[in-house]
Amino acid sequence: MVGTSVGQLRTYCTKALRQNNITETPELEARLLIEKATDLTQVEQILHSDRLLDGQEILILKGLLSQRLQARPIAYILGTKEFYGRPFFVDERVLIPRPDTETLVEVALSHARNRGEKLSIIDVCTGSGCIGITLACELGYDVHLSDISLDALEVAKSNALQLVGHELPTSRGNLLSTLCSKYDIIVSNPPYLTREWCEAVTDEVKREPLLALEGFGSDGLCIIRALVEQSTSRLRDGGALMMECDYRQVDAVKKIMLCCGFGMVKSECDLTGRERVVWGTHNCTNS
Repeated sequence: MVGTSVGQLRTYCTKALRQNNITETPELEARLLIEKATDLTQVEQILHSDRLLDGQEILILKGLLSQRLQARPIAYILGTKEFYGRPFFVDERVLIPRPDTETLVEVALSHARNRGEKLSIIDVCTGSGCIGITLACELGYDVHLSDISLDALEVAKSNALQLVGHELPTSRGNLLSTLCSKYDIIVSNPPYLTREWCEAVTDEVKREPLLALEGFGSDGLCIIRALVEQSTSRLRDGGALMMECDYRQVDAVKKIMLCCGFGMVKSECDLTGRERVVWGTHNCTNS
């Protein structure tokens, strides 16, 4: 393949990805792999489609393509995933940020801005830190990041330094169990898949950490139940808990929150029009 042009390799990679049913966007991913291997932007690949790749570039590209054909997620291969317009570093230690989770960010931002003051916010099950770091960037003040996984916190710390410009406060623990502070907003994209759903996901999703996916119990809501219960003692009066869940779980999550004394419980739809975020406020006098 030495002496092959950018255009020829783009065609070759696209065909390989399409024939193996790896992705719904083979042309885009082919360009991304070439960019990773050669440092040529997608625009430069078009402008210099006749440029020949050297032996080292070919070797790197073959390795990247091989990984993708084995269903390694493109985000892990590239080491980055865009979320709310910012590039987050990701690897196998964390869940890959999804566009639907931006709905959770929008709900939190709207609530925080309506309060019109600096709030105490914590992102539980932070993973890559995409939710909490985005809130910190958009609101202009620090957000606490928490996760049970030390590996995930290392990724989140790296992203905070890169995107916020300094470290954000972090803590390792099982949800809120090790924390003593109280917060105005608790935001979380916790694990919520049932074991059955986990077994049915694609080979690509199976490459992501199970710890960040499975919510346990027949309904996948064990972790959400624990988070709701713990939040009642970790929220300031009138504080809000905001969580992502599957649209099939929304009614059950609303019931859990209502049973724990939350009021004004609402759901918000994601980009596909499906209910994705459930949130409500908690008054200490009602608990």
